[in-house]
Amino acid sequence: MHKKLPYWLVALLLVVVVAVVAVTYLAATRMGRTTITATFPSAVGISAGTDVRILGVTVGSVDEVTPMGDTVEVRLHVRRGVEIPADAKAVQVTPSVIPDRTIQIVPAYSGGPTMESGAHIPLDRTATPVEVDTLYSSVRDLTEALGPDGANKDGALDRFVTASADTLGGNGAALGRSIDELSTAATILADSSQDISETVINLQSFVTMLAQNDAQVREFNTQMASFNQTVAGQREDLQGALGELSYALADVARLIRDNQDVIRSNADRLVTLSQITADQRDDLEEILKAAPVALFNLINAYDPESGTLSMRLNIPETKNPAGILCQIMKLGRLNPGNDLFQGLDDLRRADIQTCEALAPQRNAELRAANPDLPLGILSGEMEQSIPVPGTVPGNYGWPMTPASEGGRG
Repeated sequence: MHKKLPYWLVALLLVVVVAVVAVTYLAATRMGRTTITATFPSAVGISAGTDVRILGVTVGSVDEVTPMGDTVEVRLHVRRGVEIPADAKAVQVTPSVIPDRTIQIVPAYSGGPTMESGAHIPLDRTATPVEVDTLYSSVRDLTEALGPDGANKDGALDRFVTASADTLGGNGAALGRSIDELSTAATILADSSQDISETVINLQSFVTMLAQNDAQVREFNTQMASFNQTVAGQREDLQGALGELSYALADVARLIRDNQDVIRSNADRLVTLSQITADQRDDLEEILKAAPVALFNLINAYDPESGTLSMRLNIPETKNPAGILCQIMKLGRLNPGNDLFQGLDDLRRADIQTCEALAPQRNAELRAANPDLPLGILSGEMEQSIPVPGTVPGNYGWPMTPASEGGRG
């Protein structure tokens, strides 16, 4: 025969089993869930056990509601497996007229960082609906403001309603179309919100620029006012000038119409001329830089006493005649960048190098055979070899008497 256990031992075992099951259940339900603290301006209808929902589906409940002076701190939890966006908001929602509220977490998770357990949703990310008594109070204040002791004290509201009825009477269809058009316009503005936003930003930048240049803007306005006054004083002359201008423009229009082929041909030629000018831009720039200096030197070279120009022709290329022949052999200079001429130069590169190597010898032979060559030919080695009198310390100029005073000149 089996020995029966004492009743107290059976009761103790039952208590232990119930405790283990309760602890296991609590641990299983609390493990992995997300605990969140949210701050609201008020918490009417919110208490421990209030549902926490996402997209209308209950995912948790409120654990504790604690007053914090001007705000209320609500501690809630979301069961495990439900992801919450890191920047989620908490909103109190009233599903019916009866003030039984829920807390809605928005938006639903669709990817990205998630909110960790123990996170806090600050006051600027929470919202509370308007209370019914506040709404009733606002309606009461509105009726009192529009009542016999307010705006309608002298019958102004009655006259406004009567005049509105007379004005809108029979215009229901037109008013309806106006509302439809206004709705369409609002839709277009909503679709173009990005463009409107950029326009506002650009306008703000423009206004900021005007504010930063206030003195210049004021001066411009003053000058424009003076200009307008001047134009106003010359109104009749301006009208006459504009009238004559209209006739002149008519003549110009007829001239262009009758000679459009010639004008088109000249325009095409002008395009060609402009292209040539653009291609020779570097040469023109060099001419514009050197021409004033050359003109200045020419003026200074004139000797008013003898009526002659104290100058000589200097052609740099004549200083190295053999080198000129080597330069002529470089066909690529005819059209820089042309692959054909570049290829020809590559084929003749050895001949060009040989010519450049023999150039000094050829120049020496030419100088030996012709010691006195004109136009500065082979004069490169002779430049500044003999100091000009008066230009080097110790080399004084000749004290000659000017021709105007009886000297030899």
